[in-house]
Amino acid sequence: MPVPQFVTALKTLQQSPSPANAEALVALVRQEPDIVNQAKPTLVLDPVFAPTYRVAHPGVGYQHHNTNMPMPRNIVHPTNLDQLLAVVQDAGNRRRGLKAMGNGWGFANAAFTPDWLVECDLLNDVLPLEADLFLSTAPPADSLVRFEAGITIEKLNAALATQGRTLLQQPGFGGLSYMGCASVGGHGSGLSIQGMSSQIEALELVTLDDQNRARVLRIERTAGLSDRVKWRQRYPDARFDLAQDDGLFHAARCGQGNLGIIFAVTVRTQPAFFLEETRILTTWGQGWPDVQQWLVDPAIHSVHVWINPYLVNGKTDPTVLITRLSKTTATKPSGMRGLGVLLGGMNPFTELVRLLVSVAPQAIPYLMDTALSSCVATNVVMPSTEALDFGAPNTIPVHAASLGYDAARTAEVFPALIAELNEWTRSNQWVSSPIGMRWVKGSQDYLSPQYGRDTVMLEVPIMKGTPNAVDTLTRYANYMMDRWAARPHWGQQNPITRTRFTYVYGDAVGKFIPSYRALNPNGLFDGPLSLQLGLREIANGK
Repeated sequence: MPVPQFVTALKTLQQSPSPANAEALVALVRQEPDIVNQAKPTLVLDPVFAPTYRVAHPGVGYQHHNTNMPMPRNIVHPTNLDQLLAVVQDAGNRRRGLKAMGNGWGFANAAFTPDWLVECDLLNDVLPLEADLFLSTAPPADSLVRFEAGITIEKLNAALATQGRTLLQQPGFGGLSYMGCASVGGHGSGLSIQGMSSQIEALELVTLDDQNRARVLRIERTAGLSDRVKWRQRYPDARFDLAQDDGLFHAARCGQGNLGIIFAVTVRTQPAFFLEETRILTTWGQGWPDVQQWLVDPAIHSVHVWINPYLVNGKTDPTVLITRLSKTTATKPSGMRGLGVLLGGMNPFTELVRLLVSVAPQAIPYLMDTALSSCVATNVVMPSTEALDFGAPNTIPVHAASLGYDAARTAEVFPALIAELNEWTRSNQWVSSPIGMRWVKGSQDYLSPQYGRDTVMLEVPIMKGTPNAVDTLTRYANYMMDRWAARPHWGQQNPITRTRFTYVYGDAVGKFIPSYRALNPNGLFDGPLSLQLGLREIANGK
């Protein structure tokens, strides 16, 4: 197919966005999947399309996966506890700030620092459990695993599989580091299943005391795992201590790096199992009654929903793709996921969609329905680790924000948000990827987005290149916080201020602050996020 025919069809859609014109262009790409790449030399020279391909100079910065920050003064990669202790002590002596980063897949500033960045990617081993130090009341040793904080979900799953075990829950992307995810409120989906931080039974935190002396603090519940006498005999060094305190425990499990740098954690596991996945294309009005039943059905592991929020061409009810993951006794894989999941990453068709949304965002509603319909599948049996991973769609470059609101208010929140998003298109503000709706059981961790209430997390991803993407996400986050007291996922874009922080978290702020004072007394683990939240001012009574 000649490039001019493709460019003509693209301009026709740009000038007159409609389902018919969008389908005509998609049909051309189906005939010649590589036509977008073939057309790039022409498109780069065309003033209509050039901005999509123009590379902006990023300036002097540091980028790793999604993380893009001003260049820190120093970047270190410790490989063991002794090296991490030495780094923290050196920074304390020099009065340099310290922040840790997992695997760099976050969209926000939780790991940002102008001083020293500790990359945890080489702290990625499974460690001896040391169950001989446990109290008799501790959970069975074979139900726990201890590992370094930089290990990815994928690597941890592989290690657990050799023991016939798996995590209680996991996020939708195996490339995330476990603690990077848990520390910022990461989660899976399931009204009876808590987020990642709630699986943790002990943390080993490297921090600084009020004299800037580096120490390792093992933090457990008040009724903890470890026998204090046995633990001290194993660790007589004064730099090591054991804190069995519920307040510290619930502050540290989801602390966004504001309390120190986590070296290792001990988490609960469960026997490995399979899930049966069914993805159904329907509308919100038709599907919502079923979802409400599935959320409380003990035979259902979890439910999540992908949403096309746009009401165009006479639609009065949003199109949704509902994923139901059912418990099964099967022990072998069967069936096949929809092509939209299997092939939904970066490919020629995705490149076309990114181009379309940059020049003809009015085509987004049609394209999103097409994408959702390509994901439909029934009775696909997989190991839980595979079923809970979204797979290829994780590789699409996006901006993203996720806010969590009280799950009991879904019948109010959903129609109001849909109305807002449709109204915002008048300002050329569009959501160009399906919105993800996931349920998470309430948490006791003070700064978890799910603190104190069963929560719906609504993730809004917007493909890079979509007009006004960052501004749209800011508007979404502010709307959800101000109207519905929603709390941001700390690893995704959020414009939260001190006023909004204290509003949406309420008494949790006061519960977190004593641990913040105790574990970060001199502010060397502060950063842009803690400044944004006003944590130091709150701690100082200002």
